[in-house]
Amino acid sequence: MQRKPIHRGAILSAGYDHRRHLLDIEFDTHRLLRYEGVGSEIAERFMSSGSPEGYWREEIEDNYTSREISEKEALQEAAVKKGVPDDLKRLFGDM
Repeated sequence: MQRKPIHRGAILSAGYDHRRHLLDIEFDTHRLLRYEGVGSEIAERFMSSGSPEGYWREEIEDNYTSREISEKEALQEAAVKKGVPDDLKRLFGDM
């Protein structure tokens, strides 16, 4: 999933997968959390909020299941989604 820069509060970037209802949030510590079951309206409000950190604390943090993911996992998922050719996968290894 493509993340967009936010750079407000403690949040560096965020991305949303409309089909799978996943919201990825990257914090200024470079911790990357994935929230499951997030509706598009909540995701859009978060990403357009003037205070995304406050919105995250109030509406997302304790209301949705989350897990920490690695940047490597996020990149691998994006590569699979885009259909990276097997030759590139072999060249760069398991992303």
